[in-house]
Amino acid sequence: MRAFSFNLFDFVFVWWGLLYEALPFLALGALLSGVVERCVSRETVARFFPQNRWLGIGASALLGLALPMCECGVVPVVRRLLLKGVPVSCGIAYLLASPIINPLVIASTVLAFRNAGGWAVAGLRVAGGFVIAALVAIAVWKLLGEENVLRAGNGNEGHEHRERRGHAVRDVLDIAAGDFMLIGATLVAGGGIAALINSGFSRAAMEPFASNPLTAVSGMMGLAVALNLCSEADAFVAASFYAFPLAAKLAFLVLGPMLDVKLMLMYSTVFRPRAIVMISGTVAALVFVFGVTGYVWIPVLLGSGGQ
Repeated sequence: MRAFSFNLFDFVFVWWGLLYEALPFLALGALLSGVVERCVSRETVARFFPQNRWLGIGASALLGLALPMCECGVVPVVRRLLLKGVPVSCGIAYLLASPIINPLVIASTVLAFRNAGGWAVAGLRVAGGFVIAALVAIAVWKLLGEENVLRAGNGNEGHEHRERRGHAVRDVLDIAAGDFMLIGATLVAGGGIAALINSGFSRAAMEPFASNPLTAVSGMMGLAVALNLCSEADAFVAASFYAFPLAAKLAFLVLGPMLDVKLMLMYSTVFRPRAIVMISGTVAALVFVFGVTGYVWIPVLLGSGGQ
């Protein structure tokens, strides 16, 4: 069986499917970013986050429970929050954790794994997402600091928007449209790359990797990066890979909402290259450790159903 084959119809179908799935959430995120920029003052945002940075990172990682966003919609929201003065580490914690720790994703995970301990799987996914998001945020804070992490030009743009004092609805829509076009362009490009990978490679080609923990986890991580699934639907795809054990599926479920092809391009609208490299590398390393060690601790927690 050939590992890769190109079909134009499949490519267009998958590309359109990715955009159809992601664009509504991106539009919602852009609209919310417009509301944040136009209607919420810097002082209000500052009061919302705890002064203690450690508590702030933990609270930000759980913010998706109150402000749920998928991975596409959360990028413009985080971009605006950072321009409002939210610490970069807190923004990163929310950026990475929100697509996992939100009610809709938790419910979809429970439903997808309803015949395999749905609540336990959802709990492990939430716990893994929280810990990894917080650790990545702490790593960026301690190693890169809060300065020179954001992409050049973001500060000037935020200053320009803060000076708007016209009609509120018009200003919100104007800001939202700008964010949508900026981040949407990277989504289209990233979706095209993802469609090429997703339509060309057969999922069946990955099944021989399932027997070894290292190849199973790395294989599912590779699929998560390549498939670019929305976090509201990825649990159903993960559950369909019957040949892979739960530890590898959890690596898929945690990594995908934090890091895939389209997200790496979308992150370029917010962060400098070195920050993207550090975020991506740290997320991948932690998820790999999470998945591989899961072969040991998941059976202990869940009993025989852990594999």
